[in-house]
Amino acid sequence: IGKVKVRNRIVFAPISTNLAGVGGEVTERMIEHYHRIAAGGVGLVIVENACVHFPDGRHGATQPRIDSDEFIPGLYHLAQAIHLAGAKACIELTHPGGVANPEVTGTQPIAPSPIPIGAGKTTPRELTVDEIEELALSFGEAAFRAKRALFDMVEIQAGHGLLINQFLSPLTNRRTDEFGGSLDGRFRFLEMVIDKIKECTGEDLPISVRLGVEEFTEGGINLSEGREIAKRLERVGIDAIHVTLGKSGREKRLEPMPYPQGWRTYLAEKVREEVGIPVITVGVIREPWFAEKILEEGKADFIALGRALIADPEWPRKALEGKEASIRRCISCNECVRARHYEGLPIRCALNPTVGLSGSLAMLRRADIRRRVLVVGAGPAGMEAARVCALRGHEVYLYEREEKPGGALNMASKIPGKEKLRWVVEYYIHELRRLGVHLRVGKAVDRTVVEALKPDVVIVATGAEPIIPDIPGVDREKVVPAQDVLRGNIIIEGVRVVVIGGGLIGLETAEYLALKGNTVKVLKRYRTISKDIEPIYASYLLTKLEECKVDIIFGVRVMRIEPDRVIIKDDEGRIESIPYDWVVLARGLKPSRDILRELDGFDCEIYIIGDCLKPGRIYDAIFGGFVTARQI
Repeated sequence: IGKVKVRNRIVFAPISTNLAGVGGEVTERMIEHYHRIAAGGVGLVIVENACVHFPDGRHGATQPRIDSDEFIPGLYHLAQAIHLAGAKACIELTHPGGVANPEVTGTQPIAPSPIPIGAGKTTPRELTVDEIEELALSFGEAAFRAKRALFDMVEIQAGHGLLINQFLSPLTNRRTDEFGGSLDGRFRFLEMVIDKIKECTGEDLPISVRLGVEEFTEGGINLSEGREIAKRLERVGIDAIHVTLGKSGREKRLEPMPYPQGWRTYLAEKVREEVGIPVITVGVIREPWFAEKILEEGKADFIALGRALIADPEWPRKALEGKEASIRRCISCNECVRARHYEGLPIRCALNPTVGLSGSLAMLRRADIRRRVLVVGAGPAGMEAARVCALRGHEVYLYEREEKPGGALNMASKIPGKEKLRWVVEYYIHELRRLGVHLRVGKAVDRTVVEALKPDVVIVATGAEPIIPDIPGVDREKVVPAQDVLRGNIIIEGVRVVVIGGGLIGLETAEYLALKGNTVKVLKRYRTISKDIEPIYASYLLTKLEECKVDIIFGVRVMRIEPDRVIIKDDEGRIESIPYDWVVLARGLKPSRDILRELDGFDCEIYIIGDCLKPGRIYDAIFGGFVTARQI
């Protein structure tokens, strides 16, 4: 890329971590995070969105800053940590423009035009020409600081609905001066930014542009115009184009689980047809064979992995060594997005419990005394506990009463769009075998098993069972738990189904049933979608339910279930009856702890983890298994 030669064609895409300090300084945890990514074998590491202009350019309370010389020492240590692991270091230069949060910046957002960008957003103030020139210079000065901090190159963020994208897009740029109107005008600010970077850095610092080439919105940037912008960028002398999306909504930029692998690659392919500089593609690329195929077919020159390297920083090394089966493939559950964007917390990962932890906490120490550990239940919590115990040198026995490991993941993977959950099970099966865990399936644990094994430690990970609500008529023949439907124990097709419960299980079961030709109504007690559902996936799921013509009835109580109809009462006290052929119960889960009776009287340590401690998300299960196994 320009004069920078990297060791392979794998790029770590910039992902905000919330690991910087509240003043924008680089922290030790941030350095450790990026060192860990680089040490996994990636060729180029692009550090997350750095603020180039303070305070209006702040895009988060814990975003790294590069707007002042005081931040150079910390950035230097960060770049060196990446270099020490053998990778090249790049940093993304960013300004949020009109999507900045006034509660974070303390100022009114600024933008090309005074157009609110998104529902409920503050109307930004239109930039003056003098301010535009000042902002362009701030990018140039930031690039010079990156160069002084020994970064090998910089990347300009010109996508994702942020400031430069706002100038490029007709949706957000309604200016009538030289910075608006035709593409010539809308491109002018980005060209000015590039000129200032070259002017400030002496034209020898390679520049990549993260370009939003498609907005999937009428009146916005389309692929044809995106390709034209790419050609202009090559003409003004940049060194690479990192193809991404523009202002298209988070669902398409931070895709939930149902989106297929590499669905965006065609955008990079079309851009590559127009330019002779390296093109980087990104978006739900999860497996080495798939990434290699993109390169072999000439669709891109580099593969950017973001969430995939959060889930497994050693993805590149494992791919190089032919150990693909040991890769924790990201399932796009967006636990990382939930933490960073919605909870304001440091980055975390459902599959990788060490993400964001300091080095000492992330390391697994060999146990001082080897112990015999019995893990009961091979769901995600139990499998992670068994894996970590084995890594620490314990003798591990993992029992699962079903015929295959996976627990609730086996059921959940049958939900439309959630097939990637099978990857989690496949990973654990491979790792447990590799580590010598004694896996027993189709075998329930009772006192006889415990007496024979004589374990020092028992980890109970027996999951959860459905809550059967106290509703008159709930014991009727045609009333069944959602779990029985999803497991395939009961086949329901082409009839009327009422789903009681509008949480995640209820809504996903409703979609599953609708796709089998059923007419589905969901009865939901409250008028809002549960906060337990990741917001991006919630938006996707509600759209799918609407497409499937699923009727969600909010704010109702179920009074009773009669032989052919469900009687409900709304918040106004009105009574209504809904006819059905089947009723499906989805009112949540409760811990399943029957095994504890079998353990009574044995002289061993007992730990309870996963859903049988408290029903939760896959993150809770795996992190709980990891934490518990570290203590043994």
